[in-house]
Amino acid sequence: MIRPAQYQYKPQQFNYKEWPIIDLSGGKNDFLDDNLIKGNQATDLQNVICVTIGRLQKRKGQAKLNTAALAGAIQGLYAYYYGATLQNRRIITVSNGVAYYWDGAAFQSFRTGLSTTNQVQFITGVNYMMGFDGTAPFKYDGTTASTLANAPTTGKCPVLHKESVFVITDLDTIRWSDPFKPESWPGVNVWQFDKGDGDELAMAVPFGGQYLACKKRKIHLLRGSSLDDFRSDIVDNNHGVVGQRAGIVLEPYFYYVSYDGIMLFDGIKSTNLTAETIPLTWAGVNKAQLSKAVAGYNPAYNHLWFHLPEGASTTNNLVLVFDLNFKTLWIFRGIEAAAMMQFNDGTNLKTYTGHATLGHVVEQNIGFNDLGVAITSYWQGGAFDDGDPVRVKKIKKHFAADANGLNDATFKYRLNYGAWQTPTAQTDKDNVRKYRIPNGKCRQFQPRYEHAVLDQDFTLSGAKTLFDPGRDK
Repeated sequence: MIRPAQYQYKPQQFNYKEWPIIDLSGGKNDFLDDNLIKGNQATDLQNVICVTIGRLQKRKGQAKLNTAALAGAIQGLYAYYYGATLQNRRIITVSNGVAYYWDGAAFQSFRTGLSTTNQVQFITGVNYMMGFDGTAPFKYDGTTASTLANAPTTGKCPVLHKESVFVITDLDTIRWSDPFKPESWPGVNVWQFDKGDGDELAMAVPFGGQYLACKKRKIHLLRGSSLDDFRSDIVDNNHGVVGQRAGIVLEPYFYYVSYDGIMLFDGIKSTNLTAETIPLTWAGVNKAQLSKAVAGYNPAYNHLWFHLPEGASTTNNLVLVFDLNFKTLWIFRGIEAAAMMQFNDGTNLKTYTGHATLGHVVEQNIGFNDLGVAITSYWQGGAFDDGDPVRVKKIKKHFAADANGLNDATFKYRLNYGAWQTPTAQTDKDNVRKYRIPNGKCRQFQPRYEHAVLDQDFTLSGAKTLFDPGRDK
């Protein structure tokens, strides 16, 4: 007997849809709900970066320059080049009130009697380098260090502007030397910015040929070339710079840390880079300790690093990384910096930080450990719901594409914002791992990749999830 066609057995047909992740360059976004972020963004991440679109990788590590620690946390860090052809190159640092230079094997002291707690900043003139710590300005020519005669003892934040050395001397006041004469400081060379307004000068930088005097709640621009034609204007009355090292100029922009977020000043207005990207991350920053913030540039990747104190920390333990190529924000932890600089050793341009709690100068972008400790990294994607948070889907499979010859990150997933699950790869063929998702009925599916193995990197080249779109329930 032949059954009618409608009663004949037919093999079940699956028509799965695909959710691919092929671009991982979007950085972190905690401004939007997990199911609304862009496909290339992460709801959370740590110690990963996307240098090339389509490749997520662990950040590079860090190593101590000096194995023998100095007496205290690093107070200052500077690259000093001198000589007729700048053939002499020295890394300068300050720890526990003593200034040192690196001789290639160890730090050698050359100046004592500095503040043991203040930040120390430097500037290079025609004949020597100058250091200012707010108590004892000095000069150093690579051989001899001595007092910088006539300079204000309270001077800090030195800036070479119009061939003169400008320094902040109190809450509202700057002073400057005669042009080309850093040991001649006429009493008339004084300017005050809104004296008695309850605010305080925190940082100064040259910007667009002018001088930015930054208070903690506003920014002034000093225009002109001498006392005869100087005039100042407030160019931002809503935001200021929180500390001496909290800003960096990359013309035509000034990037800085304010109490409200990371800001970009273009000469006309300031734009908050964090308000509509990572406001929840910013909420976790310790605002009471923000005066210690450090802004720096990592030329190896064209990234800006903003070192900040997170949670209850009193020193910088968080790095907000702004990718100048993709205009995205990333999160690094495990780097504790009180200062940051680039140093050209004659062959390579290297990035160094001064440790915020230990007496070490630290080289960045080297190896895959943090001073001997494994780098804990992760990337957490969006809560995928196929544009319909109500419909119940069935997740069938997930594929992870790894870079050839590199290590694999551990894949995890969760359904409906539940507990994270760690499946075992069913196959691993041609750098693609396949996972089956048992009991995969859900409204939202969220992937996560983790890696925390000492001295190992990883690279994720993309991912894909197969699912049945299901129906409303």
